[in-house]
Amino acid sequence: MRQRIDTRQLRTGTVLSVLLAALLLFANSGLCEMYGIMSPSGEFEPKVTVTVSHKEIVIKKTDPQERFQSISMQVNPRNSALLRNVGLLKIEWIDAQNRSGRPVPFTGPRYDPATRKFEDIMLKSVGMKVLNTSTRELFAGKTLADLFTIKINGEPIVSGESHAETGRTVKMGAGRDLSINVNKTSILFNESNFRKGEIVDVDNRSGLDQVLGVEVPTAGLLYSRIVKRLDNKPIAGENWNRFIVPADSGVFIVLIPEPDPALVSQLDGKELKINIYERNRIRETRKIPIKIAPELMVPGAGSRTDLESERYALQPRPGESVGPRTTESVPNRKTTEKREAPSTKESITIGRWIWIFQICNLVLLIGLGAYGMLFVLPKVQVLEDRLAKNEMFIHGTREAIREELEQIKEEILRQCQQDTDAE
Repeated sequence: MRQRIDTRQLRTGTVLSVLLAALLLFANSGLCEMYGIMSPSGEFEPKVTVTVSHKEIVIKKTDPQERFQSISMQVNPRNSALLRNVGLLKIEWIDAQNRSGRPVPFTGPRYDPATRKFEDIMLKSVGMKVLNTSTRELFAGKTLADLFTIKINGEPIVSGESHAETGRTVKMGAGRDLSINVNKTSILFNESNFRKGEIVDVDNRSGLDQVLGVEVPTAGLLYSRIVKRLDNKPIAGENWNRFIVPADSGVFIVLIPEPDPALVSQLDGKELKINIYERNRIRETRKIPIKIAPELMVPGAGSRTDLESERYALQPRPGESVGPRTTESVPNRKTTEKREAPSTKESITIGRWIWIFQICNLVLLIGLGAYGMLFVLPKVQVLEDRLAKNEMFIHGTREAIREELEQIKEEILRQCQQDTDAE
């Protein structure tokens, strides 16, 4: 009996381990999506499957025997992070045995910096990989349209899902048009960000144009601006209460608080409101609370809630006589200033040494960067260019040899067929 129970526990543990491994594998891998081109008759022709994961993009032919005379990948100009790190991308070709070749630079001889486009042929290869070798998450949480524009034989590819949705009737209030994505649920200004401010990213992922409105606190802000993500142009202040955000686009809301502690204290407890309109009514409101760190405010200045509670505590109770308050507990201001003077001088001295240390570090970093740019980077670039040219030459030679072998095989088969017919 005990042996049966142990066997059942062992089986249960094995099944749970397999399920956990499958969940981890699914979480680390991206979703595979079908892409193709539109035929002259308007029908969708599948060409490739695209999988976007955290560190790589895998593009595979749906028909391994199909030959692509050209396949191009153009970097999305609105993706500034990808543009800055495009030199750290690599390309791997996948052969018919599903084996990956040696990685070559994305920005090699087949890349045009003027158009930000990589273009090559794909005849015998069944797929390709785009690898992210940088330390940043360039592909995580992104769609293919956020990263690249891919063309096969000069025609842009489209998603099979988006093509299927074009014929459907979109109902407001249901499906993909429900809401927006906001990258912050609250804003806290402290010593690390009160000079440069905070940026709230509002993303319209509904697939439809949406009308939004933004309400920004009027007190405590030194600078506030709303910028369109599509063309990086600001929205006029008189249009903040109602403006259109195109589908698959968004806006950036920039907030910089006042440097004066007396003014920035007024911002504590306020809210940034984002209204989502449906026709002429507000369908949804996103509220983002704003908090100010205590060290940035005037000593003794609390949040709006604390001030209201203190004001309520100072009000006379019913039946209580209102008379002059005693000032025994209030310390002398001059005495307090004299007590705080030594600590202020010490903090100023420490601050000077910190600034000197930061300046020395900055000079050292600039010297190391200049040394790397003048002596190391040119040599590395020359080596990468040579390796890229060799790899492209090998890739072209491999394709030519495959073509020659195919022709020889067809010639041999044709000769054997003629000999058989002659007999």
